[in-house]
Amino acid sequence: MAKIAYKVLMSAEKGASWGAAVDHDLSQPLTDQIAAELVALYERYHLLLFRNQTFSAEQQVAFSKLFGPISHRSPAMKVKETALVSNVAPDGVLGDGELLFHSDNTFFQHPLKAIGLYAMEIPSVGGDTLFANAHLVYDSLPDEVKRKLPGLSSLQTFDYGGDYNKRSTLEAVPPDAPVAQHPLLWTNPSTGRIALFLSEHTTVRINGLGKDEEDALIALLRRHIEDPRFCYRHKWTVGDFVFWDNVCLQHARETFDRKQARTLRRTPVLDAEGDRRFPESLDLTRKAA
Repeated sequence: MAKIAYKVLMSAEKGASWGAAVDHDLSQPLTDQIAAELVALYERYHLLLFRNQTFSAEQQVAFSKLFGPISHRSPAMKVKETALVSNVAPDGVLGDGELLFHSDNTFFQHPLKAIGLYAMEIPSVGGDTLFANAHLVYDSLPDEVKRKLPGLSSLQTFDYGGDYNKRSTLEAVPPDAPVAQHPLLWTNPSTGRIALFLSEHTTVRINGLGKDEEDALIALLRRHIEDPRFCYRHKWTVGDFVFWDNVCLQHARETFDRKQARTLRRTPVLDAEGDRRFPESLDLTRKAA
């Protein structure tokens, strides 16, 4: 049987790829062979793009579960399998405005493994999602910076009711807010490649550094994460479904006209192998106070 057709989204940086644009109708049943091919493409390219999709929430969930269980950790997901990222839906979350580069759920010991977004309503201008390859970001760092990073860790926390584009502080978040510690460098156990692992807006501390040194290092790392050489810009079209690795890739959103509707259906996927993939990460929620 013929393999799934796809096109690699190539980067000009060292011949690297941004992901794979896959030619497959996800409204059709997923056979074992197709499922295995999709998982292999995801592991190789980190991002899968499917155009012109018309599929249900149930079908999106079924696809997402190929990679792990659906996460119910956020308030919007307590009793649901999907959430709407929307500025017009009554139950929409993270509806409008700019979002800086980040990986989701870094304030838990095991961040999300993957995320899927299906475009239902898209503004005429703006609202693009950018993806930064954290492996390429690490590779690009000057040698003197690379020598400083091994052994450094960050303390991550988050206030669900706070500003998503300002660095959180332990003093400002509720006492029961999740808190986790992660190394700044994460090694992909499947490939052995190193990735920079830092979400600025949830970072309250880089352990062992003074404030001035901490601020300078975060600013330097942010510049590399935002470097267009390491970023894929996705201009959404209704019917697009993008599914990506939440750790190998960081994502950001550009602002758009709030008078125009923007709605995407989101499926967050937990990491069933979190202990193996994040052996140095710690849950410090109860110790934060």
